[in-house]
Amino acid sequence: MADILIVDDEECIRDLLKEVVTVDGHKSHLAASGTEAFDILRKKSIDLVLVDRNMPGMSGIEVVQLIRRNPKTAKMKVLMCTAASVTKEVEEAFAAGADDYILKPLNFSAVLGKVAKALACR
Repeated sequence: MADILIVDDEECIRDLLKEVVTVDGHKSHLAASGTEAFDILRKKSIDLVLVDRNMPGMSGIEVVQLIRRNPKTAKMKVLMCTAASVTKEVEEAFAAGADDYILKPLNFSAVLGKVAKALACR
């Protein structure tokens, strides 16, 4: 069982991702913003972060960059969720430090596969 932080400004997406990861027995922590995410990261031991790319305020790209800059979280696995299949935006996610990406609309089996793969590599 892993502790997974889900960061998305849309409550329905957070709830959907929570349902998906709890199916595999993982514990989820939910954040509606980058600021909330870092509050959780300071208090909890997180194994994997699922973060939306496009959020108001702090973007998912900025969240990933800050995770990578902090020695405490730098090696944490991060998956970027994005509705954009545009190569440039996917490349930006990888350049920021994302380990992989998940395309929206969300596919349960694809999410579970990417989560399992990321957790196996930690």
